[in-house]
Amino acid sequence: MKKIISLVLTIVLMFLYAVPAAAAETPSRKEEVIYGILNPDGSVKNLYVVNVFEGGDITDYGDYTDVRNMTTTEQLVKQDDKITVVTKAEKFYYQGYLDKKDLPWNIDIKYYLNDMQITADKLAGKSGKLKITLSITRNTAVQQSFYENYALQAAITLSSKLCSNIVTDGKGAIAEAGGKKQISLTVLPGNPFEASVTADVHDFEMDAITINAIRMNLDLDVDSSAFSGQISELTKAAGELDTGAGELLEGLKQLADGMNEYTEGLRAYRNGIRQFADGFGDLSDGIGAIDLGLKELASQNDTLNGGAMALQQAAFDAVNAQLAGMGLGLPSLTPDNYSQLLSSIPNLVPVKLQLDGVMQFTQGLKAYTDAVAQLSKGASGAAGGASAIKSSLSELYASADTLYGAASDLNTAVKSLRDGLASYKEGTQQFKDSTSGMDTDIDEQIDKLLSEITGSDGEVVSFVSDKNTNITSVQFVLKTTPISILKAPAVVEPEPVRLNFWQRILKLFGLYKD
Repeated sequence: MKKIISLVLTIVLMFLYAVPAAAAETPSRKEEVIYGILNPDGSVKNLYVVNVFEGGDITDYGDYTDVRNMTTTEQLVKQDDKITVVTKAEKFYYQGYLDKKDLPWNIDIKYYLNDMQITADKLAGKSGKLKITLSITRNTAVQQSFYENYALQAAITLSSKLCSNIVTDGKGAIAEAGGKKQISLTVLPGNPFEASVTADVHDFEMDAITINAIRMNLDLDVDSSAFSGQISELTKAAGELDTGAGELLEGLKQLADGMNEYTEGLRAYRNGIRQFADGFGDLSDGIGAIDLGLKELASQNDTLNGGAMALQQAAFDAVNAQLAGMGLGLPSLTPDNYSQLLSSIPNLVPVKLQLDGVMQFTQGLKAYTDAVAQLSKGASGAAGGASAIKSSLSELYASADTLYGAASDLNTAVKSLRDGLASYKEGTQQFKDSTSGMDTDIDEQIDKLLSEITGSDGEVVSFVSDKNTNITSVQFVLKTTPISILKAPAVVEPEPVRLNFWQRILKLFGLYKD
C-alpha cells in the first residue's frame, strides 16, 4: 500500500510540474501593430512590431533581430523565436524588429516630372508638372488572408504653398488640412489598386506618404429578399413579354400573308382594268370612226332624196305626156292618184307597174336616208358615251393603280414590321434567357460585394508567426520617408579660447602663444 501511495504521489507531482511548463508554451493573447518604414518608392526599409498583452506570464513567438521592453524594466527572455516575460503591468508592450521585410502587399510608388520618371532623391527642390502614381497588388510571398481581409487607407499630403492645381484620377478625396492638401485613397480587401495625383509644383518637398491597414469585419445584416423578389418579378415579366411578343409576331405573320394576298389581288384588278380600258379604247375608236362615216353618209341624204324626187317627177311627166298623146282624156297622173286611175285600164297596167317601181325606189331611198340619219344620230350618241366611258376607265385605272401602290407600300411596311418584330422577339428571348436565374445571381453578387466590403469573420492570424494562435487584432501603420531638400550643414564658428589670469599676464608680455 505504501508503494502504491508513493507512486500516485509521484505521478501527481509530475502532473503538477508539467502543467505550468505546458502553460508556459501556450502563446499569450495579444494584439499586433506592425510599423513599417518604406522607401519613397514603396519598398520596405524597416519593419518592427509593437506587441500588446495583458499582464502576467507572457509567451510570444517571432523572428526578431532585436526586442525591447516598452513598459517596464523587466527582462525579456529571447530564445530562438520564443520570447517570454513575467510582468506585473496591467498592459504590457514590447517592440520587436522583424528579420523579414515582406508585407502582404506590393506597394509601388512612382514619380514623374514633366512626363519623365524621376527618383525621389532627385525630385526634391524641383519645379514643374508632377505626377505621383500609387499601385498596390498582392504579395504572394505572404499568406493570402491579409490581402483578402484587410482594407488600406493611404494618404498623400502636399503643401498648398509648394503645390497647386492638385487633381486626382477620381479614386481619391482631397481635403484641406492646416495649409496642406491631403489626398485620401481607400483600397478594399482583395482588390488590386492603382491611382494617380497630379500637381504643379515648385521647390518641391513632401511629407511622408502614410498607409494604414486594418481588418474589415463589419457586422452588416443585409436582407436582399425584397430586392431578389423584385428581380423574380422582373424575370416573370420578361417571360410574359417574350410570350406576348411571340403571339404578336404570329399574328403579324398572318397579317403579312393576308396583306400580300390582298396586294396581289389589287395588282390583278389593276391589270384587268388596264386591259379592259385598252380594249374599250379600241372600241371607242371604232365607234368614233363609224360615227364619222355615218355623218359623212348622212350629209348626202338631201342630195340623194332630191335626185330621187327629180327622177320620180320626170317619170310622171313622161307618162303624162304619153297619155295625153293617146287622147284618153285621163287627168294628169300624180303619186297620189296614179294607182287608182291606171288600175281600171288593163292596157295601162305596165305603165302602172313602171310608176310603182319609180315610187318604190323613191320611197326606199327615203327610208334609207332616214335610217342613215337615225344611225348617224345614234352613232354620235354612242361615240360620246364611249368617249366618256374611256375617260372614266382611265380615271378608274389611275385609282386602281393608286390603291395598288398604297397597298404595296402597306404590304412592305407590314413585312418590315414583321421582320422588326422578329428581331424584337429574338431580343425578348435573349432578355428572358439572360434574366433567368438572375435572382440567384443577384444574391450571389450581393454576398460577394458584401464580403469585399465587410471582410471575413474568420480567425485573426498573426503576421509575425504562425505559432501565435491567440490574436485579437492585427493592424499595419506604414509610411514612406519624406522628400526633403538637403540642407547644407551650418558653419559653426569656433568659440574663442577663454584665457585664465596667468595666461592673460603672459600674453600681455608676449610670452603666451595660442
